[in-house]
Amino acid sequence: MKIADQIEEDLSRLQLNLRRDVRDLAYKNSISDFMESIRESDFAILLISDSYLRSKNCMKEVLHLLKDRNYEDKILPVIVKGIGIYSTADRIAYTRHWLKEQENLKKVINTLPATSVVSEISELKVVESITSQINDFLAYISDKKNLTFEELKAESYSSILDCLGGVNITHLVKLLNISFIGDVDEKEIELDQWFEDYEPTSDAYSIRASIASERGNIKKAEFNFNKALEINENNAYALNNYGYLLYRLDIEHEKAKELFQRAIAVMPNLTEARLNLGVLLTRNFDDYEQAKEQYETIISYNPAEPKAYANLVNYYKARGKNNKQNKLKIVELYKKAIELNPDYLEAHLALGSYLSEFLGEHDKAITHYDEMLRIDPKSSELVTTLKQRVDTIRNPEVSPKQSRNDLCNCGSGQKYKKCHGA
Repeated sequence: MKIADQIEEDLSRLQLNLRRDVRDLAYKNSISDFMESIRESDFAILLISDSYLRSKNCMKEVLHLLKDRNYEDKILPVIVKGIGIYSTADRIAYTRHWLKEQENLKKVINTLPATSVVSEISELKVVESITSQINDFLAYISDKKNLTFEELKAESYSSILDCLGGVNITHLVKLLNISFIGDVDEKEIELDQWFEDYEPTSDAYSIRASIASERGNIKKAEFNFNKALEINENNAYALNNYGYLLYRLDIEHEKAKELFQRAIAVMPNLTEARLNLGVLLTRNFDDYEQAKEQYETIISYNPAEPKAYANLVNYYKARGKNNKQNKLKIVELYKKAIELNPDYLEAHLALGSYLSEFLGEHDKAITHYDEMLRIDPKSSELVTTLKQRVDTIRNPEVSPKQSRNDLCNCGSGQKYKKCHGA
C-alpha cells in the first residue's frame, strides 16, 4: 500500500488522471464493475507482489485486463522487491496455490445443494480462470524488461511517462525531480530556476512552502501554501502540509482541522492527513471518538499501516474501561503495530512502558527496551533510564540511590539534580 501511495503522490504531481480502488470504489459498489471500468483506462499500473498474485480480487483485475485485445500495450508492471516470477519453479508455485484454492472451494461446494451455493459456484469459475491463466500471465510479465519501484522512482518514472506519448510534461517531470532532492539548499536553488523557466503550478508553490517551513520561515511558508491553494484548491498534499504546519506550531487549530478535512475529502486514502487529523483531534479538541474513526478508516483500506494501530491505543487509554479486557486490547494494538513494523521504536517504547507500569510485566518491558537499542544504538541513555525505572517499580524498597549527575528515572531526559533531585 505504501508503494501505491507513493506512486499516486508522485504521478499526481504530473497532473495525470489516476484511479484507485481504495479511493474510487465507493462503499457497497460492485468490485467487478469497477474492475471492468479499468479496461476503459489508457494504462493500468500493476504492483506485482506476492500478496497481489495470491489475492482473488487482484487476479480478477488481471482477468478483466486480459480480455482487452491490446492488453500488452496497456499493462505497466511494477515489480515489488522480493517477488519471484522469473523461474519456472517460481511461476508454478503460484499455479499450485490457485489449484489448491480451487480444490478447497470444490470440497465446500460438493457438501451443499447446488441451489444454496450459487455465488460460490460463480466464485469457483473465477478461481478456475485464474488457475488456467496465471502461468501465461506470469510468463508474459517475466519476459518483459521490468523495473522495481525503487528503479522506477530513481528514473523519475520515465518508463511510464514514455508510454504516454505526445504529451509534453517535461516541466512537471523536472518539478518531480526537484521534490526528490534531499538537500534543502540544492532543492531551493533548483526550484528558483524552475520558477524562472516555467509558469508556476500549485505543486511548485507547495514545494516552496515546505522549504520555507523547514527553514523556519513561517510567514513565507503560509504565503506559498495559500498561493498553491489559489491555483488548485483541491491540492490534497498542500492542504495536508499546510495543516501540519499549523499543528506543529500549535496555532489556529480550527484551521488546521479544516485543512486536514479538506485534504481527506479530496483524497480519502491520504493516510498522512488522517493520521494528522486524528492526533489533532485528541490533543486539541479532546475528540477521541472522531480520532478513532480516522484510525479505523485507515485500517479498513490499509490494514498494514502500523501508526494507525499505535495511535488507536490513545482512544482505549482515554475512553476505555479500567479492566483487563481493555488493557489487553491496548497491548494487542501495540503488538500489531510492531508486527507490521518491527523497527517502530516509538511503539516498543510505549508498549514497554505500558507493560511495566500497568501490567507489571517487567521482563517483557525490558525485551522491548532492548529492541529500542537494536533499532537505534543512540537511544542507549534513554534505554538505561527506562530500565532503571523498571527496577524502581519492581523493587521500590531496594532501588539504589540515584546519582545527581545521572539522568532522572522519570524519563524526562534531564539530569536528576535538575529534575526530581533539585
